[in-house]
Amino acid sequence: MTRPPRMRPTFEIPLDATNIDVLDQLSARIDSGDVDLMAQVVTGHAMLKLPRARRSMLSPVLNLEVVEQESGDGPVLKGRFSPQPNVWTGFMAIYGVLAMIGLGGLMFGFAKMTVEESPAAMLLAPICLALIGFVYGAAFIGQGLTTNDMYEMRAFVDEVAHGSVNPG
Repeated sequence: MTRPPRMRPTFEIPLDATNIDVLDQLSARIDSGDVDLMAQVVTGHAMLKLPRARRSMLSPVLNLEVVEQESGDGPVLKGRFSPQPNVWTGFMAIYGVLAMIGLGGLMFGFAKMTVEESPAAMLLAPICLALIGFVYGAAFIGQGLTTNDMYEMRAFVDEVAHGSVNPG
């Protein structure tokens, strides 16, 4: 059974006393040149990405954070895949511009209706809504094209956290 695609996929790995310093171990493995990835590690947080030579506009970034579980069962490593920050900003800008154009079309159409003229500008709203849906779908296409990169990052994190484990 396959899972439906998710926007910005996440995962959690429970930690115990033997792997509480998983982010330090991750940084040490990358610094040793053992793996072809880059990481920025700050206390309790890490950002894992591909090296510049392998990176493209679609390349994912894996954000990792060690947090205490709400149940009090100890710490958990939370991971979230996301696009490069500049790509994420671009998507948000496109959503914002399309939303403003659609809303402007609605307002202009209603203004035209009050003076008993054709409210054709209102057609901008469904057009922009369709374009927003297209852009949302494009994000899933980009995510699908980077599945191998996401798998490589997740497998590395699982290996550091648990030894050689197949990510689920």
